[in-house]
Amino acid sequence: MCLLVKNWSQASLPINHAGLGLRSAAYLSLPCFLSSSHACKGLANRLLPSLNLEIPYGDVNDAIDDWSERHDLSPLQKGMQAVWDDLACRDALKSLLNSNNPWSHCRLLAAQESHTAAWSEAFPIASVGNLLSPDELRIAIALRTGAKIFERKKCRCDKMVDELGIHGLSCTKNAGLFPRHLAINSILKRSLTRIRLPSTLEPVGLTNDGRRPDGLTLGPRYRGLSLVWDATVVDTFAQGHYKDSARQAGFAAKKAEAAKCQKYHDLQSNYRFQPVAIETTGVYGKSTAPF
Repeated sequence: MCLLVKNWSQASLPINHAGLGLRSAAYLSLPCFLSSSHACKGLANRLLPSLNLEIPYGDVNDAIDDWSERHDLSPLQKGMQAVWDDLACRDALKSLLNSNNPWSHCRLLAAQESHTAAWSEAFPIASVGNLLSPDELRIAIALRTGAKIFERKKCRCDKMVDELGIHGLSCTKNAGLFPRHLAINSILKRSLTRIRLPSTLEPVGLTNDGRRPDGLTLGPRYRGLSLVWDATVVDTFAQGHYKDSARQAGFAAKKAEAAKCQKYHDLQSNYRFQPVAIETTGVYGKSTAPF
């Protein structure tokens, strides 16, 4: 299967199946026809009892044969299109995962996490920061579907920029590293303010060696303890992460959370420490998601 076909196959899947929700009429026609044929059988027999319709019959028989060639299972609730479609989507995703490319596995496993496509469902309102620029939208779609987005060239860090744009996510000279970290902490601070829990960023004096976490609430949040948080964005496709991320979604974020807890272990007796780890594919760490 060529790369372009794989990109479109993923994009045409529902969002909860790692796609973009750009459903294809040709893709949906078989589940639609089979479900409607089974659903209307009872009504057709009541209207025309002399026909005594039984499935399979006529074109339905051909459609069932077509389904059997493409898929191993048939749904129990045969009158519901969503059930037929869900089976077809699962098989399509399984086919995409049958690849020896670990970067593709990382991307597909991450895309199955519900919150990684939140940007695609947000109302594009500029005043609240939800309006993506054409370049931002193009890059977000390319990173989710694995589409080629760049021409290969040498980066200013002397490494090669790949066609998928993965290098830029962790390049040490990427100008976006600091702004995205600042944006996360700004969102956290505003969110805490909304629940009437004021906070300050980069508090000083919490440690003896000058370490400063990203934020501190000015009032108790958990069992009389103030909340201290430290945020990080970790690259899913980084050299030290991609092999494990290809087996488990969120591995890089989980590892980053553990590192943050270790770094600030001395604060945990006097404060409620919360690591905030988000991967470049949008996957949250295990404790970050509920927070």
